[in-house]
Amino acid sequence: MPAQADRTGDLDILTWVRNETGEQPYLIHRIDRPVGGIMVIAKNSTSAARWSKRFRSGKVHKRYLAITQPSVYPPFGELRHYLRKDARSHRARVYYRAVPQAQLSVLRYQTLETVAPYSLILVEPETGRFHQIRAQLAELGSPIVGDVKYGYPPPAPDPASIALWAWQLEEWKVLPPIEKFPWKLFSPVLLRLQ
Repeated sequence: MPAQADRTGDLDILTWVRNETGEQPYLIHRIDRPVGGIMVIAKNSTSAARWSKRFRSGKVHKRYLAITQPSVYPPFGELRHYLRKDARSHRARVYYRAVPQAQLSVLRYQTLETVAPYSLILVEPETGRFHQIRAQLAELGSPIVGDVKYGYPPPAPDPASIALWAWQLEEWKVLPPIEKFPWKLFSPVLLRLQ
């Protein structure tokens, strides 16, 4: 479901919430359409302003799960690039030094499980740039499964989605805590992709 209305005309989360509650929702944290997971919607403008300020200042801790191919190497690290949005191609361009209109983009990642040639990784972006996780993992040489736009070889297993999940924001979680999560459950899923 898209975060907000787009050219497809598909039902979006803001319209759905408005229809369900009869109130005007405020989108605080959105995700790209092919990404799954948590979105944050405020019920009133006061809450929206407060949460928007926290997100802009980088005070909201975000964690994502991704499946990449090939396996990520090194298995953990910090990526620092400069990203610039290319409006024509609707992609983020990656640079290794500051260039006009490019913003510093920082993320940390850790491999949680590997079933060659795939990796299940935990991603913690420090900054929230346009397509940041997708572009930086592709630049590392391990694009997200299904993300043809950023280097995954076509055809994608599911053309409508990529293997990226907004897993945790602040205290909101959509899966058990990491130390309790049965990572081995991902192995059969990864094997089916082969």
